[in-house]
Amino acid sequence: MNKFFKALSDETRRNILRLLEDRDHSVNEIVGNFHLSQPTISRHLSVLKEANLVVDQRRGQHVVYQLNSPALADSARRFFGRFNDCAPDF
Repeated sequence: MNKFFKALSDETRRNILRLLEDRDHSVNEIVGNFHLSQPTISRHLSVLKEANLVVDQRRGQHVVYQLNSPALADSARRFFGRFNDCAPDF
């Protein structure tokens, strides 16, 4: 769970996740959407991958990243599920 929150704590990583909501992107495509270097974007992608929020796949000469929607939803469900007993019934 800590890796999940570490990954989401950075605005650039959240923006990368938003970008990947629409479709898969190569590293170069992701870099083209930010004013950051390729090594910096790669470090952000490594953090997201370690948190299991993105997965990568080699397609020819390119590595393509995609949002791991099931893992993202599962982590959110596990976290917010802890508060079910605290929330009042409306």
